[in-house]
Formats: sequence, structure tokens, C-alpha cells
Amino acid sequence: MYPHLITTNTVTIIRDGETFTLDSASPSFNQVLDLVREGLWDEAIDAMSPADAISAYGAGNITVKDNSILRNGIEVDHCMVPHILEMKAKGFDIAPLVAFLDKVLDNPSMRSRNQLWRFVSANNIAISKEGDLLFYKKVNSDYFDVHTGRTHRYTEGSVHEMPRSHVDDDPESTCSTGLHVCSYEYLRHFGGERTMLCSVDPSNVVSVPIDYRNTKVRVCRLTVVKEVANPKPLDTGVYDDLPF
Repeated sequence: MYPHLITTNTVTIIRDGETFTLDSASPSFNQVLDLVREGLWDEAIDAMSPADAISAYGAGNITVKDNSILRNGIEVDHCMVPHILEMKAKGFDIAPLVAFLDKVLDNPSMRSRNQLWRFVSANNIAISKEGDLLFYKKVNSDYFDVHTGRTHRYTEGSVHEMPRSHVDDDPESTCSTGLHVCSYEYLRHFGGERTMLCSVDPSNVVSVPIDYRNTKVRVCRLTVVKEVANPKPLDTGVYDDLPF
């Protein structure tokens, strides 16, 4: 237990001589009270000071100042910044989001950086704890790619890559050069006997083609995580079990 004072309108906690105070107007006020009741003092302080927590998650690369996120001292103008701050204020673990943002900012394409969060949120793409994206890919029964049937064999643990300069970065080109992965929804529009779950570093996303309501992407590198169940036919409206 840390020295503390709780009133109707404030919570004050002292840790190692440093004082943390939160008033009831904060969206995390009730969460902090719950953490204090559970004896989770450090977690309560993290919830009281999201800027410090985000900086810790960013391992020094990402900090918060005046409700803005900075990367290596430069303000990040990105549409997911308000979402990160909101999720932290609500008490969610934002480490995957911060790791994801850091990798997005390493993407050399401005268009990809600006498109990617909207694509992820619109298509319910899961983010791993390392900040990587989990996509799907249909393959033939022998695990070779559907397009050529001989170029890439997508077995569990395999890594596939091609020079980024060889991947078409034009989103208007709907069927073009690159390694293609997609959302779970898009699987039902694509041939192939097997479905593979793939991990992609956000910095390796090259373009988001406009066909099929922006539900697939072209990337220059991916890692096959494992084989998962195929989606049910389109007319059922029901999916098989998801892997997470």
C-alpha cells in the first residue's frame, strides 16, 4: 500500500516521494478507484498518468506532451493517436497499439501510413502484442500460392518476401504484383482450398487496393503463423471458428 487519500472528488497517491492526483472529471476516475480497492497501486498510478505509461510502452521512442504523441521528439500527426489516448484513459492495455504505431511510422510510404489504421479498424484486423497485423491468405491444397501454383509454398513458420520496389504501390491497381493478404471477410471472395493466418509488420504494407471494399493489402514480407479453418460459404453468413 502506498500513502494515499481518497475523497468524493479526488484520488491522491504518493509513490517514492512523487504525488499523483486525479479528480472525478477524469474518465479513468472509477477505474483508478477499482484498482486501489484491489491493491493494484502501480496500475492505479499508470491509469492516473497515461502519458507516463505511453512513454514506458514506447521504450523511449514515443512520449506524450500536452495530449499529443511525439516520436523521437517530433509530434505524430496520425489518425490513431486519439484512439490510443482514449483506450489508455479507459484502462485498456495500449502496448500493442503503441508498438503498432511505431511500426506504422517506419513505413516509407506516406500513403500506406495514412491508409493503414483506417483499413485495420474498418476490417477488424487483429494486432499482436508486438504490434504486427494478423491477416489471412488462401492457398492450394499443397500450400502453394493460388496465382501461380508453384512460386510460394505457405507452410507454417515460413517467411516470404520480395523487394519492396517490385510490389505495386498503386491502390487503383486491384490485381497486381506483390504478396497479397486479406481480412477474414475477403476470404469468401477468393479461391483456394486452405486458409493460412499470416503476420505482417505494418512497415511492410505497400498498398491497400480499392477492390472488394478495401479488404486486402499488398505487402513485401509476411510470416505464416498457422493454418486455420476455412470460412463457411457466403450464403450462410456464418464464419468458422476464428483463431483468437
